[in-house]
Amino acid sequence: MEKFRLIIISGILILFFNHSVLFANEKNYKIIKLVNDQVITNYDLEQRIKLYATLNNFDLNDGNIDKLANDLLLLMIDEKLQLEQIDEYEISISRTKIDDYIQRAYLGPENDINDLIKVLSSNNIDIEILKNLVQIRLGWNELAGRLFYRTSEINEDDLVSAMQNDASLSEEQAKNTLLQKQIELRAKKLLRDLKAEANIETR
Repeated sequence: MEKFRLIIISGILILFFNHSVLFANEKNYKIIKLVNDQVITNYDLEQRIKLYATLNNFDLNDGNIDKLANDLLLLMIDEKLQLEQIDEYEISISRTKIDDYIQRAYLGPENDINDLIKVLSSNNIDIEILKNLVQIRLGWNELAGRLFYRTSEINEDDLVSAMQNDASLSEEQAKNTLLQKQIELRAKKLLRDLKAEANIETR
């Protein structure tokens, strides 16, 4: 995802009024997915689509909105399952860490979070939507580290290969890179297992 450039997307709301089957008035929420005991509403999805379009300067049109909605809905289902695990293991991410991540990932030294809040607000997007998804992302990464770091092992051949492929890496850096890849792969498997066992219903 590109860094946010504080470009206000004009007219991104027009399509939402033309897709009344998917989106309803925000006062009339409709549950579209039930993930175990957590719900995703049409309003949740609408907010997520608008957030994605605004952060990425993405031009929504009739040719791409349905695919984007489907892709984001699948991602939101994953996040619900991740959130269950984050809560189960009582992982807490501070607001400072969340704001720092937003600053690094979506802004830059020339902008601050208040600029982002103004832009999102101008498109009727709540900054808490972004903060919540960042909280889940950071929480899931921390959980994966807790679960898999100590049991991950470095294969000597993989280490040699990694250092040959990138001569700028020190041995310690190469080890950390390989460990991170292992942790990410095991975290993806955990998520697949959670999804296979979950009760996911379309409403």
